[in-house]
Amino acid sequence: MHYLVLLMTIIALLVSGVSSSQDAQDLAKKSPQSSEKKIVVEDEKESSAPVPKAFDPIRTIGMDLPDVEVKNIEGEIVRLSDFKDKTMVLEFAVPSCRFIQRLYIQKRVQPMIRRWEKQGIPWYTIDSTFFCHPQRWLDWKEKYSVAQEFLLDPEAKLAESIGVSVSPTYVVVHKGKIVYHGAIDDDIWGQNLNRKLLLDETLKKIVANEDLGDSFQRPYGSAIRTRKVEDQRREEIKAARRAGSGKPEKGSEGGSSKEDPSTGGR
Repeated sequence: MHYLVLLMTIIALLVSGVSSSQDAQDLAKKSPQSSEKKIVVEDEKESSAPVPKAFDPIRTIGMDLPDVEVKNIEGEIVRLSDFKDKTMVLEFAVPSCRFIQRLYIQKRVQPMIRRWEKQGIPWYTIDSTFFCHPQRWLDWKEKYSVAQEFLLDPEAKLAESIGVSVSPTYVVVHKGKIVYHGAIDDDIWGQNLNRKLLLDETLKKIVANEDLGDSFQRPYGSAIRTRKVEDQRREEIKAARRAGSGKPEKGSEGGSSKEDPSTGGR
């Protein structure tokens, strides 16, 4: 009787093992399919949303400078396309940007402005934020003792027409065409004493009538808050709030529209 019970126990264990092995094989067969299906669903969900394509700044090299009106800090209209016979530097910057602040604090820009303007190459600093204001640049001129012309592009028509979205970005125009677009140098964090002076080298080659080589060097810095960027940001906030509440949002953003345009809500 004892042996019979033992034999039945062994048979039961063997049957259980086979069943477990079969379940494991079935699960292994099903898992990749379910995992693959999840990835496809997620990809389809992401691809269903429209993704705006940014204007590729590399395409600006060799193109004519667009005929766009901006204003100087005295309120006068300026058309940079009127100076097609000149070589000029366009410095797209935002006074609150830490990258452009560091460049001026370290005096990496001021000597270049003075040196190249003496050689007949004017330097324009352009603010394309939707909250740009003359007073911010008047304060900048006094703080850093600079005298270049400052221009306001509140609708970002100039910046967007040549693919500028980062502060600072440097664009060189020569005989009406864009011949350089990018960073002032390759020292992102301002700690490399052996930095490559990309913008300065480009201007030297233009003066010497030499081949410019790589005319696009991806700029580093902070995103420029243009009107389009700000509108998109607010739409994303509204969408997130609707998703969180589970119902459509009524009215405006509840006070965020009271932002002071002269300070950018700071």
